[in-house]
Amino acid sequence: MRVLVVTSTFPQWAGDPRGRFILRHWERRAAAGDVVRFVVPHTAWVRGALGSPCEVRRFAYAPSGLSSLTGNFGILENIRDRPWRALLVLPFVAALQRALAREIRGFRPDRIAAHMLVPGGLVAALAAREAGVPCEVFGHGTDVDLLLRLPGPLRRAAFAALATAEAVALPSAEKLGRVAAVLGQEGPRLRVETMVGSVEAGPIEHVHSGMAERAGREVLFLGRLIRQKGVDDLLTAASLMAARPRLQIAGDGPERRRLQELADRLEVDARFHGFVEGARKEALYREASLLCVPSREVRGLSEGAPLVIAEARTYGLPVVATAVGGIPELMRELYPEAPLVSPGAPVALARALTAALSG
Repeated sequence: MRVLVVTSTFPQWAGDPRGRFILRHWERRAAAGDVVRFVVPHTAWVRGALGSPCEVRRFAYAPSGLSSLTGNFGILENIRDRPWRALLVLPFVAALQRALAREIRGFRPDRIAAHMLVPGGLVAALAAREAGVPCEVFGHGTDVDLLLRLPGPLRRAAFAALATAEAVALPSAEKLGRVAAVLGQEGPRLRVETMVGSVEAGPIEHVHSGMAERAGREVLFLGRLIRQKGVDDLLTAASLMAARPRLQIAGDGPERRRLQELADRLEVDARFHGFVEGARKEALYREASLLCVPSREVRGLSEGAPLVIAEARTYGLPVVATAVGGIPELMRELYPEAPLVSPGAPVALARALTAALSG
C-alpha cells in the first residue's frame, strides 16, 4: 500500500525527539511492506536528512528563517511564544493544500493518514475527499481539545470537514467520547489509538522494578514545558516534602524560564536538561527513582495518552501520575496497581511522591 502521511509535528534532524513517535509508527509500517511518504513543513530548525526508510517531502510556507509556526514547540505554544507567528497560519494552510494536491497527483497514494486534527487533519480530510482517496485522521491530545473549543461556526465547519474522513483515531476513550458526541452516529469510524507500539523498548529485561532496586531520590519529568504539563505543581510539591528529591526536568517549551525562576524561588534542586534523546535520555531513565507525570487541564486543554508512561515501563521505572485526560486509561493498562493523584493539587502530589520514594 502507498500511504501519504501528513503531520505538522515531525523530527527536523536525526535524533530530534519532536514527533519521533509518529515517524517510528510509520517506519514500522514501511518495514512491513508499505511505501510511506511524509508531507511535512520545512522549518527554521531543519538540519540534514533523517536516514529513514520512509520518504520525506518538506514544503515551504514562508522564508526559511521565518518558518517557525511548526517545529521547536507545538503550533499553539509557538504562537504563544511569539504572537506574530499567528500571521503564518493562513500561508501554512495554503502551502499544505498545494503540497497535498501535488503529492496526490504525483505519488498516487492508496491512502492518506493525517496526524494532528488541526490544521493538517482537516486539510487532509478535505483533500482526500476531493481526490477520492480514503483518509484516516489521528488526534493526539491538545489538538483534539483545541478542535472541541473552537467558537460555534468554526467548530461546526471543522467537524464537517473531519466527518469526511473514513476513520478518526483518538488517544483515549475519554477524548473519543467527546468527539463522538459532536460527530454523532453518521460520522466517520472512531477508535482509540494510543500509539504505545511506537515506543522503543528500554534496556531493562524485566518490567516495573521496585523502588528497592533504584537508589537515591531522583524524580524525572520528561515532556514539553507547557502549562498543562503541570511542572510548576511538581516543583511546588517537591518544596513541600520533608525529604526533598532532586528533580531532573527533561524537555523544553515556552514555560522553561518561568519554571527555572520558580525552582530558584522555592530553593528546589532541579536541573533543566532541555530536549534529550539517545544516550542522554537513557542515562536519565537509569538514574531516576521514578517518573512523575503531573499533568492537569488548563483552559480546556489536557492530555491524550502520554507515551512517556509507556516508555518508563520499558525501563522498569515506577510512575506517579495525575488523573487527567487519557492518563487513567493508560495507567490502568500499564501500571494497574499504581494510585493516581488529583491534578493541580501539589499537596496531594507531595504525599504521593513521598510514599513512592519511601516504598
